[in-house]
Amino acid sequence: MQFNEGDGAFYGPKIDIGVFDALKRKFQCATLQLDFQLPLRFKLTYSAEDEAKLERPVMIHRAILGSVERMFAILLEHYNGKWPLWLSPRQVIVCSVSSGSAEYGKQVLARLHEADFHVDIVTEQSKRRYGKPS
Repeated sequence: MQFNEGDGAFYGPKIDIGVFDALKRKFQCATLQLDFQLPLRFKLTYSAEDEAKLERPVMIHRAILGSVERMFAILLEHYNGKWPLWLSPRQVIVCSVSSGSAEYGKQVLARLHEADFHVDIVTEQSKRRYGKPS
């Protein structure tokens, strides 16, 4: 943990969370910050337990991933373009090796779908190149 006094957090106390990429460079990702100024500027109030007394709220600014683009870039670089199973939009590809095995490939697809995997299937010979889907 590190304190950055006078860091320029002009709303109030702030927590910055940094992550490191594959090259050990640090990037700011998540931020949580208390804001005492905007509720004052916008004259925001709420009634507390004593409804006759109005209280001033404190706003919370938060960015859990920072920019989504930055987070994906860091993950993509970290995993060298090969997403782990839990993050991959296409977790499994079922490729039948012949037209005779296409029906079995569909059964495998159904079982994997039941197990909540994201699955694609390639059954046509024309879609196969060197054993990989096109």
